[in-house]
Amino acid sequence: MNGKERMLAALAGDKPDRVPFVPNIWQWFYVNRERGTLPAALADDACTGPVDALRRMGADVMSKFDGLVLTPSYNQCHSTVEHEGEPFATGPVWQSFVGSQAAPIRRERIETPHGPLTQVWEYAPDAVAPFESEHWWKDFETEYAAVRCWMEDVDWHLDQDLFKAGLKNVGEDGLMLFQLLPTPLKKFHWLAGQANASLFMIDHFDAMRELAEIHEAKSLAALEEAIDLKNIWVFEVPDNLDSLFYSPPLFREFCLPVLQKAARMIHARGKYLFVHACGRLRQLADLLLESEIDCVEGQAHPPIGDWHLNEARNLSPQLIVCGGMTAVEQLWSAPDATARINNHVRQIMESMGTKRRFLYASGCGTSPDTPYENLLSFRNAAWKYGSIS
Repeated sequence: MNGKERMLAALAGDKPDRVPFVPNIWQWFYVNRERGTLPAALADDACTGPVDALRRMGADVMSKFDGLVLTPSYNQCHSTVEHEGEPFATGPVWQSFVGSQAAPIRRERIETPHGPLTQVWEYAPDAVAPFESEHWWKDFETEYAAVRCWMEDVDWHLDQDLFKAGLKNVGEDGLMLFQLLPTPLKKFHWLAGQANASLFMIDHFDAMRELAEIHEAKSLAALEEAIDLKNIWVFEVPDNLDSLFYSPPLFREFCLPVLQKAARMIHARGKYLFVHACGRLRQLADLLLESEIDCVEGQAHPPIGDWHLNEARNLSPQLIVCGGMTAVEQLWSAPDATARINNHVRQIMESMGTKRRFLYASGCGTSPDTPYENLLSFRNAAWKYGSIS
């Protein structure tokens, strides 16, 4: 089987030739390229990105970032972006949240009829990653009208050129995961930060509920535009599920309605809905089933998460389980790293039973400090123990 065939068979609960091995190496690749520490096998000019690197590793491709193909358009509002600081010597640095960053500080400004909103990202060289240092929404009362106007004004549409380029990049080696808009709860986190967003939802529940309904309508409209696209089998909501920030009451109010509606639209076409997860999920287990999603993508086992993958499997035979390699195991060092990884993968594979509807993946990403040899050891062990019964 090629990667696409293998993954489609796994998602459907059929019998692929083995469990798909789909590590998320996007951050790992770009950080090591920026540092000049890519392994020799990936350091030549022909290896242009993570998908090329996955091919050389012999991995299957599950590409979320090729699926970032929705772009905003405005009617009354207007967006401008400025960069500050010395431009990066190697050119714009790729990062998943706003595309790319040309210099250490990125400032975006949205002009609305009710006043401006601003956001700042600052690039931290030691972490080789950007961090949001100023959120859009700082004060509820003074900026609510501008935020609401912006949310009502923006529409999201498919960028055909990005879409075609993404499909071409992935080819037959796997699947491109079409990235939808986040749930209203995650949107509030992006707008105001998790602390302020939580306070806004407590203190101004009705107003926040109205914003959630506006965002839900925009999300479903974007899905409707994309839902019948050929060669797209998986749609993903790019949240960061973690019960520390998604309490069950907030999930029920601000995530469940749109997830259920999206899942039913997607399932009517015989396709799949994923949601990204980054942390503790046990308290959300019943709600995940109620939401009718097909897969919690990139889930982490203890000590990072709070359940083992076989516990996720036991929730429902229809649930697609995705995970298996966290930063804890990725960073094991020689001389016994290969043996430990081999044993770790064997134990996970054995715990999963038939291993159908299972994607052996990163939980939730791959640490930039992961030795390349460890990635190959994960691959070899996944191939060795990933036969399907």
